[in-house]
Parts: sequence; C-alpha cells; structure tokens
Amino acid sequence: MTPKKILLFTFLSLFILLLLSIVFPPDGIKITDSFTLKFITIEDIINPPKQAETDISEIINGTDIQDETDTLAFVEEKKKENIDSVMVDSQYIYYKPMPVKIDSVVRYIEFPDNTRSSLDNFFKILANIKNEGRIIRIMHYGDSQIETDRITDYFRYKLQTQFGGSGPGIVPAVKAFNFKSPMIQSVSGNWKRYTVYGRRDTTVKHRRYGMLGNFARFSPLVNDTLPDSLKTYNQEELMPHKLMNYASINISQSPYSFKPTKQFKRCRMFYGYNTSEVKIKTYADEQLIDESTLPPSDDYKIKTWNFETTPQNIRFEFEAEDSPDIYGFSLEGYSGINVDNIAMRGSGGLFFTRMDLNMLSRMYAQLNVKLLILQFGGNTVPNVRENYNYYRKAFSRQLRTLKRIAPDVTIMVIGLADMSKKEGDTYVSYPNIPLIRDALKQASFENNCAYWDMYEAMGGENSMPSWVFYDPPLGEKDFTHFTPRGARYIAKMFYNAFMFEYNRYLRKKK
Repeated sequence: MTPKKILLFTFLSLFILLLLSIVFPPDGIKITDSFTLKFITIEDIINPPKQAETDISEIINGTDIQDETDTLAFVEEKKKENIDSVMVDSQYIYYKPMPVKIDSVVRYIEFPDNTRSSLDNFFKILANIKNEGRIIRIMHYGDSQIETDRITDYFRYKLQTQFGGSGPGIVPAVKAFNFKSPMIQSVSGNWKRYTVYGRRDTTVKHRRYGMLGNFARFSPLVNDTLPDSLKTYNQEELMPHKLMNYASINISQSPYSFKPTKQFKRCRMFYGYNTSEVKIKTYADEQLIDESTLPPSDDYKIKTWNFETTPQNIRFEFEAEDSPDIYGFSLEGYSGINVDNIAMRGSGGLFFTRMDLNMLSRMYAQLNVKLLILQFGGNTVPNVRENYNYYRKAFSRQLRTLKRIAPDVTIMVIGLADMSKKEGDTYVSYPNIPLIRDALKQASFENNCAYWDMYEAMGGENSMPSWVFYDPPLGEKDFTHFTPRGARYIAKMFYNAFMFEYNRYLRKKK
C-alpha cells in the first residue's frame, strides 16, 4: 500500500469514527440488563471527564498511625518480597497506659437513642476484666474486607496490650484461602471444608456448622497419598487399614502477626459427631506431647492441650474410620481478651438463622463470648436495587436471633465501605451504597445495637478512589478493599471511636 493510500485510509477511518460519535446515542445502546454499548463523544474528547475524588487529607492526617512506624516499615519491606499485600502485619508492641488518649475520632459510633447505652454491658465487663480471671471473647464476623486478619489484627492488638490477653483466638481447621495471618496453616490428607454461607453443599443434612460457620472433615487416602508407615506394607498387610483415614493439620506462627497474637498457653480443639474412635497424635515443635483416643460422639466436644511455653509449631495427626466434624482450634491464654477474625468471603451476613442455634448458643457460652461485631453489606452492592427493605428485614432477623440465643452478648455493627465502579474513564461510587448503609443502620437500631459508619468514616461518596490513588495507596485497585496500610487507618479510627465510648462510660459511672 502506497503512502497516499495509507493517508487516505487513515482520514476515512477518522471520518467514520467522527460520524459515529455524532449519531451514537449519548446514553449508549443497551445490549443486556448488565451491559450497555457506549461510544466516545466529541465532548469527551474536547473535555475529558475528571475523576471525582473526596478530600481525605484531614481524615488521614487526623488519624495518627505514626506510633506504628516500625509496623509500616515492616509492611514495605515485606511488599518488596512480592508477598500478597493483604497478608502484612507487624510483630511490634506499642503500649499506652489507661486511660487511652484519643488522637482523633473521625467518625463516632452511633446509637439507637440518646442514652448511648448499647455497649454498656460489654464496657462493664471490660472495666472489671482484671477480676474476671478468664478469657473475655470478642468475635469479629465479616466479609472479605477483614480477610487475613485485616482490621481485626489492630483491634485485637490494642485491646490485648491495654486489658491483657494473648493468642489469635479461633482459627479454622482448614482455611478457605492460603493466607498466612494470623497463623500459618497447612494440611495433608483429603480434607473438605463445609460452610453455612455461599453455595450450599447438599451432602450436608444438618445445620451444625459451629461458631465459625464452617467445619472440616477428612476422607480416605488413596494410592501414593498413604503415610510413609504404610507404604512398605504388601497388599495383604494393608487390608486391615483400608477403612482407616489419615490426615494432619499443621499450625505455626506467622511473621505477619503482632507479638501478643504469637503468644498462647493453651489450644482447644472443637470437634464432634464421629461414629468411630479417633486416634490423634499431637506434636509441639516436632516433639510428641500427647497421644489420645477420642471416643465416638453424638455431640460436639472440646479437647485441650496446655503448653509451658508457646510452641512455634503444632501438628495434629489423625487416624479414624470416620472423621469427626472439626470446627476450629482456639489458641489462647488463660485470661484477658481474645478477638477472633471470622472472614466469610461473599457473605451478606444472613447465615446465622441457617445454623443449629442450640449448638451455637452453647458454644458462645462455653467460649465466654461477650461481644459480637458484624461487618457486612459489601456483597449486596453489585445487586443494584431501588429499595433494600428486604435486606433490612433479613439482617434484623439475624440480630434478633443472636440476641435470643445469647442474651448476655453485646452486638455492634460495622457498615460497608465505599465501593466504586468504572464509568467511562472514571470511577464513581455505586449509587446504592447509602441505601444499604441505611438498611444496616436501621436494622441495628431496631435491635438496640450500636453502629459504626465505615462509609462516612472514610469520606463518603467517591472516597474510595481517593484511597486508591493516595500515595502510598490505601485502597486496592479493585476499588473495593483496603491495602494493609488503609486497613490500619480504618482499624485505628474504629478503635479510637470504640475507646472514646468506653472512656465516656467510665466518666458516666464516676
């Protein structure tokens, strides 16, 4: 093709594109309910749209995380090693004696009435924790926003350094994803994890999912997955073992955890509903410390191990004809506060009513749960509606149910964060976020629960792009989740708001 023809072709193409930009509908052509074909307009070319952002400088500058300087240096060092950005934590302690000095409270906790008393029952226990002589437990349920211990880690660390306590709390038998915080876990054998949220597994004919909303079981090993002790057997010698199932769970300390999280003196395993005996060998730092046989059970049970010093690694080896349901392991001290991180990717928080409530009630009592924090709403955003009354009613039902089965447990709700979708070349907030926020808040107030508005705390509408484009970034490029640094800001804002109310409670009592 000659240069003249190339030039002619280029001009012709540009002319056709110009015509299309003139005649194409400004709102685009709707192909499906979720897809609309749009074309750039002349106005977009002359005056390209600018990214709408919220000024968050006052929020960030007012929420001092500089007392965690070593933490942030640790974060940056690990990010250079190509570690997943949501897996980062710290191993340092920064202690402030009570009463806590509030650096900045960007967003206060909201209450259903002027008495501001929804958290008082828990604050009363907190104020007397030195006399309790046992663990006070907080369970932090949430969606993917709290995966890898994000937000929970800082809240746990600050409470444990102020009020005592150690350990990460409850960790599942099998993690859904290979995150390395608050503990590193691995398994061998054929394990399967069952959850009360997400797509229902029709092979599960009961509702006994336990306090984490999930349990795990191991099934028979086959071929080369047999343990080394059986590989040398011939076929006849192996016959008696054909019905036996072998599996193991390994739990070790994580470099991405705060120091109090790494310290524990006790491990409790929650398990049950095995139809045959279960042989279990327990190793601490490769030393066999216990060899037990768990009898058949038609209920859930608790097996406890105590340690003189915190092991770096614990391994459990199982052998059984029928696997028990394993609900999780609690790594803890003997007193103070435990804060459990219970992340449920994809959940809207509407699962409690699908669980065995008698079992859940007993577990809460045995664990001495005194505060439930529910942080949901984000997974409802993509399903854009004009009205979220259905979500308000459904979430309110969860709160009523929890209050009925655990009347001594205080409940508070953390709302969803800002989330953005791309429109043309810019990112804008989903229009339904305030509606979902209001539904969560109304459900909370209907059940006398406190509410903390994370959406407004981070800046409100169009604030997520500001967090994503901040230097260094505070939001991930999915415009939904926080980076480790961003999660630290959110966690500190929530902690400050929480301690503000606690100090207000102490002043009121005086």
